[in-house]
Amino acid sequence: MKNTTKIDKDSKKILIIGANGFLGKNILYLYKNNEIKNQNIQLIAADLRNTNIPIEIPFYHIDITKPEDSINKIVKIFPDVILLTAGVTNVDQCEIDKKFATKINVDGVYNILRACEKVGSKLIFMSSDFVFDGLKNKGYYNEKDIPNPQSHYGKTKYEAELAIINSEINYLICRTAVLYGWNQEKVNYITWVLNKLNHKEKISIVTNQINNATFVINLSQILFKLIKKDTNGIYHTAGDGALSRYEMAVKCAEFFNYDHNLITPIENLKQKAKRPKNAGLDINKLKKLIGSELEIYSLDDGLNYMKNHRLE
Repeated sequence: MKNTTKIDKDSKKILIIGANGFLGKNILYLYKNNEIKNQNIQLIAADLRNTNIPIEIPFYHIDITKPEDSINKIVKIFPDVILLTAGVTNVDQCEIDKKFATKINVDGVYNILRACEKVGSKLIFMSSDFVFDGLKNKGYYNEKDIPNPQSHYGKTKYEAELAIINSEINYLICRTAVLYGWNQEKVNYITWVLNKLNHKEKISIVTNQINNATFVINLSQILFKLIKKDTNGIYHTAGDGALSRYEMAVKCAEFFNYDHNLITPIENLKQKAKRPKNAGLDINKLKKLIGSELEIYSLDDGLNYMKNHRLE
């Protein structure tokens, strides 16, 4: 059933493609519950299915792999901003089925790019820390560091970034990492760890994969802030502070009072796709832009929020 709410012509129209996904749902949640104040915007949702979209938010079926249909619908909507959250994010699955991953993560982005060129929309693209090789000797990766992806997933994200950068459109590329938070539809790294520890199951976690854990609600707030500021270019929009996967798991045990002895540190894990060892993202550019206007959550902040807002 198509949502019937009319689009306000006086508002800035933001089209969320991938609205049924983890990030998309949380963006809609903040908007629906009026947690994004003093912003004259209207969200429009798009995805392959209408399963989680609130009835008051207009919905369109958009398959980014179908260029003509995507362009026609975007021309009809005529959004000011397109926030592209759709994509294949399972890193190992991308390695197994490279053709499918490329079709979604690269070809799909090209199709949306063409639509942006046609209607003059700004494109906000969600990218990843996996565009880097993880071999930087000192500190974390900033926006000026040159990507060198090691996995097919990372390569698709970087190829999409280059297509956007080399286009004529107005754009914002947001690199993020290890998205987490309560999610009833699908586990993420943090909820997987919590579930295992809650059931007193032993887990072996690598110590040599370092990333920024990013709380999904906070990322949604950050994106609205960047939209309000009409920010352009490349920004690292990840959680504050990088940790190893093992350190993240130990923090989960600490915050939720689980037995940390269930967690065994290991150096290597057999995975289909190669992971960067240290893909920590430097978020100082984001901090300077936002200042004191919005707190950027550390993993401690996010786990504390989750502990106080448990899903029933």
